Amino acid sequence: MKPCIIVSAKDMAGMNIREALVGMHGFRETTETFKGNPVFMKEGIKLYTLTEETIHSDGIDEEIEGDYIIFATRHKSEAGTKSFTVHVPGNWGKAEAGGKEKTLCNALPSLMKEALNKIKNIYTGEDFEIVQECTHHGPAIDKPCMFIEIGSKEEEWKRQDAGEVIANVVNFIVMNKPKKYKSVVVIGGGHYNQVATKLMLDSEFAVGHICPKYALASLDASLVKQAIKNNGEEFCKVVLDWKGLGPEKQRVSKILTELGVKFEKYQGMGKEEED
Repeated sequence: MKPCIIVSAKDMAGMNIREALVGMHGFRETTETFKGNPVFMKEGIKLYTLTEETIHSDGIDEEIEGDYIIFATRHKSEAGTKSFTVHVPGNWGKAEAGGKEKTLCNALPSLMKEALNKIKNIYTGEDFEIVQECTHHGPAIDKPCMFIEIGSKEEEWKRQDAGEVIANVVNFIVMNKPKKYKSVVVIGGGHYNQVATKLMLDSEFAVGHICPKYALASLDASLVKQAIKNNGEEFCKVVLDWKGLGPEKQRVSKILTELGVKFEKYQGMGKEEED
């Protein structure tokens, strides 16, 4: 499986990361162009630059060379929290930021786990939080993919040290075959999912799709099945952020029980198994 990397010319963080990949990690400009932008390459792995925003690049996987895609981008939040994040694209409900309604992309849970743990190992500062976000936004593509991001405002997007951290991680995960982990789907909790992040950093499991509390109204049996199918490596179970399910506890549990899906209630530092 050959990876490729995609950034956007409209994305300050993406261009920052590209600069570090070229300047520090040996990606070299080729004679090839893509959408009018130069294509860079290292050991057969291509780095593409889009003219459009990455979240609005539906079908881009049909135009590029690679079996799976690493989108290296900015993350924006109203809170402005400094962060390094990973997540899978897709929409549990309406497609309000690219992609397609109720459509989840194919995840790369093991690669995201390797990425988060690499960030944890190399980042020695205290400014940035390391976190896994829930499944959200576009693009809608068929090839497995992940986003790795610098958040959350312009000051961070253009920071050279932040760009170098993410470029280091991107170079590592595309140049090394990742270890394979059993994957889980997380349901409940916040957009910045604490349960998923803990599982990624402190357990033997890798998290693919995450349905946050605010998207639970859209969650049905069909979406659960889609999340499991598109969760990447060997699916193991669903992990429920029990407190983070709010009033949806029983409805979500019933869906999983009727589907015959193994699930686990995660309650703070403790957890309770369910078949």
